[in-house]
Amino acid sequence: MCVKKQVVVISILMQSMNHQCNMLVSIVGIFLHLCNTPVKVVKMLSQMGVSISVKSIHNMIALLSNNSQHTIQSLGQTLIAVYAYDNFDVDLKTSVPTTESSADTLVHMTSGDLMQLEYISVRT
Repeated sequence: MCVKKQVVVISILMQSMNHQCNMLVSIVGIFLHLCNTPVKVVKMLSQMGVSISVKSIHNMIALLSNNSQHTIQSLGQTLIAVYAYDNFDVDLKTSVPTTESSADTLVHMTSGDLMQLEYISVRT
């Protein structure tokens, strides 16, 4: 009985009055993209109304990437930002060794962060 109630509640949440903007379905689509869900599965879920289409997911990712790029560029041009870099090593061992894979599985990477500094006014 509890499972039936959960299915009914989720079905109600999945249906939106505005079919142009259904936030829950959009979030499910982004989640599927982040989990590297196969395209066939995303297409099936979009036909069921659980997710948005593959093209819409790609459009949303491109839009979010462009917005974040512009935000980072504008923050980097101000004098209230600090850059932080970190070098780290990742050992990419495979579960099944193959003859093509090399013995060196250590990869050296660098990550970078851009953080905004805040002004604090001090009265004396």
